[in-house]
Amino acid sequence: MMVQNSDQLHLQVNLRHLRLFALVVEIGTTRGAAIQAGLTQPAVTQGIARLEEQFGCELFQRSRAGMQINSSGQIIYNRAKRMIDLLGKIQSRADLLRRGKTKTSTKTSIERTVSSAQLQVTIAVANARGFSAAARQMGISEPTVHRAAREFEKLVGVKLFQRVSYGIEMTQAGQDIAKFANLALYEISAAFEEIAESKGAHRGRISVGSIPLARTDILPQAIASLCAQEPYTSVEIVEGSYETLLHSLQNGNLDVIVSALREGAAAPEVSEEKLFEDELSIIARAGHPLAAREDIDVADLAAFPWVVPRHGSPTREHFHTLFADVDLKYGLIESSSLIMLRALLSKSDRLALMSRRRELYEDQQGLLLSLPMALPFTRRPIGITTRRNWQPTHLQRVFIELLKETAQLET
Repeated sequence: MMVQNSDQLHLQVNLRHLRLFALVVEIGTTRGAAIQAGLTQPAVTQGIARLEEQFGCELFQRSRAGMQINSSGQIIYNRAKRMIDLLGKIQSRADLLRRGKTKTSTKTSIERTVSSAQLQVTIAVANARGFSAAARQMGISEPTVHRAAREFEKLVGVKLFQRVSYGIEMTQAGQDIAKFANLALYEISAAFEEIAESKGAHRGRISVGSIPLARTDILPQAIASLCAQEPYTSVEIVEGSYETLLHSLQNGNLDVIVSALREGAAAPEVSEEKLFEDELSIIARAGHPLAAREDIDVADLAAFPWVVPRHGSPTREHFHTLFADVDLKYGLIESSSLIMLRALLSKSDRLALMSRRRELYEDQQGLLLSLPMALPFTRRPIGITTRRNWQPTHLQRVFIELLKETAQLET
């Protein structure tokens, strides 16, 4: 689920209205919330009414006894609180960076004053790496982007942008704050999806990260099952290196990654859950000179050219372990593209390490086969990686359960 979804409704929500709504829930009356926020009671009432209009539902049961939050209101309250907590993290990060500096710390509360537009612009500049590109991406003028970005920078009180040779780049503080901004807007988007789900309109979206050579039949089967149950669901499959996918997950642009688990090597703010264990196979084309051999050793493998994934990947590490004591005869081709790998292997005598489950599919097509040499040291857990504090929507919970069920049936 990306921040930019099809209807863009969540980008129109006034963040201050959400905060006022949370205050009404916690204090129990619009009058008390108005006093707490330093506003008039009609202003609070109008803010709540605007939220009800945007979400298309009432948030309270109103009676002579007062206002009681209803089920729809509870959905939005839960997400609003998570959003407010994330805005608080922006405040904490900014306060920490200002601490000990001569610059006077701002007393302005980011949570109370920041606008959705300011967060959107900050995210766009971070993604596009410049004001001009961000303006084109958002479909607004560059001066508008520049003004909103600088207003937010002033509000935060920390340098967020820096000029470099190729344009504008986010500072490290800017990148951290953009991450929290994206996650905050994610919560509003999730609120809209959950309200729609509560009305029976299952048109949600899920974004799944997958490393190209680590994909198994588990993922497509789970997606097919999800779409059979929820035919209006939109699914985005994003391929990339683990590092790229992890960054997108941490920033709220991915919901889940399906890959080989890092088991302690992943970032502390993510959570891993094993689905099954997999073992790598040595893959060759059908009819390869080694295909008929039963007594293959490492020296035999070293006599043929190889295709390998990028440095730093678990499969590449296993490759180096395999040939730790043997010199390779040929140079390596480095590629993480399954299409390229398949073409290179089928048109030459090159070899590759590939997931045993991936190879089973290729073998069924009569294109490639695994050589009869076990590699028990390559066993690794395959599973799902999510943000540690992630609160999935109903649709996302269904997808995770389907992944688990599919893994159990096919392992």
